Amino acid sequence: MSKRKTSNQGATQAAAATLKQPAHTEGNFYTGSFIKKYWAASVVLVLLSFGIYYTCLPYDYVLDDKIVVSENQYTKQGFQGIWKIMTTESFEGYFGEKKDLVQGNRYRPLSIVTFAIEYGILGELNPRVSHFINILLYSLTGIVLMMVLMMLFRNFKANHWWFSIPFIAALLYIAHPIHTEAVANIKGRDEIMTMLFSLLALYGSLRYMDTGKIGWLIGTTVYYLLGLLSKENAITFLAVIPMTIYFFSNTNWSRLKTIMIWLVIASVLYMILRQNTAGGVNLAQQSKDLMNNPFLGMTSIEKMGSIMYSLGKYIALLFWPHPLSHDYYPYAIPKTSIIAAIPLLSLAAYALMTYFGLKGISKKSVYAYSALFYLITLSIVSNIVINVGTFMNERFVFMASAGFSIAVAYFLVEHLPKLTKYGRPLGMVLAGIMLIGYSAKSYARVPVWKDALSLNSAAVAISSNSARANSFMATALFDKYKETLMPNAIKTLTDEQRNLLDWTAFYANKALSIVPDYSNANLMLIGVITERFKSSNDIKTYVKDMKPCIIRRPDTPFIKEFSDYLKGRGEHQEELFQLYLEVGQELMKVKDKRNSWTINYLNFAYEIKPNNKAVNQALATAFEMVGSPNQAKKYQDAANALQ
Repeated sequence: MSKRKTSNQGATQAAAATLKQPAHTEGNFYTGSFIKKYWAASVVLVLLSFGIYYTCLPYDYVLDDKIVVSENQYTKQGFQGIWKIMTTESFEGYFGEKKDLVQGNRYRPLSIVTFAIEYGILGELNPRVSHFINILLYSLTGIVLMMVLMMLFRNFKANHWWFSIPFIAALLYIAHPIHTEAVANIKGRDEIMTMLFSLLALYGSLRYMDTGKIGWLIGTTVYYLLGLLSKENAITFLAVIPMTIYFFSNTNWSRLKTIMIWLVIASVLYMILRQNTAGGVNLAQQSKDLMNNPFLGMTSIEKMGSIMYSLGKYIALLFWPHPLSHDYYPYAIPKTSIIAAIPLLSLAAYALMTYFGLKGISKKSVYAYSALFYLITLSIVSNIVINVGTFMNERFVFMASAGFSIAVAYFLVEHLPKLTKYGRPLGMVLAGIMLIGYSAKSYARVPVWKDALSLNSAAVAISSNSARANSFMATALFDKYKETLMPNAIKTLTDEQRNLLDWTAFYANKALSIVPDYSNANLMLIGVITERFKSSNDIKTYVKDMKPCIIRRPDTPFIKEFSDYLKGRGEHQEELFQLYLEVGQELMKVKDKRNSWTINYLNFAYEIKPNNKAVNQALATAFEMVGSPNQAKKYQDAANALQ
């Protein structure tokens, strides 16, 4: 045999070795009934879910629950409200009209439909039932995740099911503390349902790849559509499903093509339905409300810095989920440049994750799959493409965290034992430590969601620089103060009431120090001022404290309402007149939208003293400034005639 022939054979063998697929891609996905083989694992996942979250069963509605449940007019119509829920933007049932609050609007009807069904069956609001259903759906999500992973890792033989990649990944996913917001907050059901239906769509697609049966194809399409109707995040499975099939099989491209056609059709149907209800995604839409557009007023460098800071925090919280908060509104995440240390470190981490994810495609690496799963499912809520209305939320990584769980489980069960002869017991110990630590942290985190006061108390301790957290804390305290009021009670404040008002003012002022024109914080401070006045009848203090509030937010309706109340009682008209006159004169000098309220407040003063020279002169000047010469002349003539 010639040397040349031998050389050619060697090259052919090397090429064949290069083209050889990894062992985990061999054979059918389905290897037998999951329930028969792993019913004990399913029981464990259910018990773990309820063991962590059962304490939230008696909790009431908090935070955004009022938008989708307790104050949603369509939800409280029960079965009759389902059609409205399905054919309107998701905030309409709460606001009474379509609101363009955030970029892209919101169309997530399916979870709201489940709340309407609950109301239709029970005939009333029942948060205990809603919490129970959330926990049950969460446990089912863990089970379906394990079912999918059992098919993906079918060729990874474990000595015991309780130390297998699928089970460890599902355990870590269920126990992870970053999920407490999605489970303990009733509104978080949309996150759970999206993940559950997306995983079921993935399961159905794997079964179809094995059998080619139309039933599995239909099931995949239906589940995927249900996921989309739960929340937009499911659209990422348009990439996750084919990627998963490629990474874990010798791909039947004909069947995969069929799956993709059906998924694209479902996506188009969803987009048509969404367009006709919530409207299309307008990337040019920019909210002028900082609480719905955290990047308002930022430069592009600051925006990217804040985005990368947030994305880096997601990674940190996946590995070390402490401290946690439900509030990451301005400026819990600091306004920072992209060239600052943390954003740059985060950018490097995501660049490396992307690089190794793409590099591992040809080798069908499990780590590459985990990284790409994380990146793809996080993409839609990353703020890079669409402004989601806040810097970040822990529930936004509800899907993406599955990629993290898979990578960790693969390392502990499969990779670590290959690195050292003690790898298997070490993997068990590390898995146990993570499971116990995650479960304990989640269990300790759940009571935060008991009520508005406990939730916001925890938030201001962690997100101390969030205007929203401080403002909502003020609201919770003021609501507690109102609970202490008795009809026809003596006006003198008790020590408890005084303390509640003092702390309300503290948090309202903290919020205003962060965002000076924050409407809700200003309203809470006005509430404190009026309650103190009712007790003391100290008009001088009232005027002194009220004036800066009016200057900051002259559009607050309660200001005029309370003044009309005082006017009706014939009290303190001289002091109120002077307050309105001075406010009107100061608003005349500002250069923003507050200037448009100048005439309103001067008119309030005019109603009290129409024959006052100063107020007529001020009105003449104000009307001259807005281009109303006839009105200006009317008040100028009156001013000239007065002494």
